[in-house]
Amino acid sequence: MLVEEIAVKKLVEECLEAKCAAAREHDISLEAKLNDARATVRGDRRLLRAALTNLVEIAIRHNRPGGKVTIAYHYDPSRESIVVEDNGRGLPYEDLRSIRDLFCRAAVPGMYDVEEIDAELLGFSIVKDIADLHGGRVGVRSLEGEGSTFTLYLPRRQRGVA
Repeated sequence: MLVEEIAVKKLVEECLEAKCAAAREHDISLEAKLNDARATVRGDRRLLRAALTNLVEIAIRHNRPGGKVTIAYHYDPSRESIVVEDNGRGLPYEDLRSIRDLFCRAAVPGMYDVEEIDAELLGFSIVKDIADLHGGRVGVRSLEGEGSTFTLYLPRRQRGVA
């Protein structure tokens, strides 16, 4: 893992650029809401870009024509968050349970065979693994008919004392 200081604005722009054709194809608008254009996170650029790209792809697939996907950045004293939000169909309760079960898979060895994991759950699994590598976590909130919010939580980087 190559850890570096990454400009959140650049990371989000790269992700949105990678998904603009898919969004256009599904009649979905993409938007960035970054309150601080100078915000940075510390991590592996390639891995964090893959995590965000997966979340945007999922948000596009679960949206409706004319919908919107927004990426935002939030900072608080204990953590930094990159949020992917859509106003689409939302995830059914059973899908949320499957995601939760997948995220808890380490507690139940052998619970899933490779054939049982569909592509979408694999995308969530990749995001979770990337969050774990960075000492963070991933959250999912969804309500059928109203959309979903996927949050990549990263721990606040420690600042050196002079």
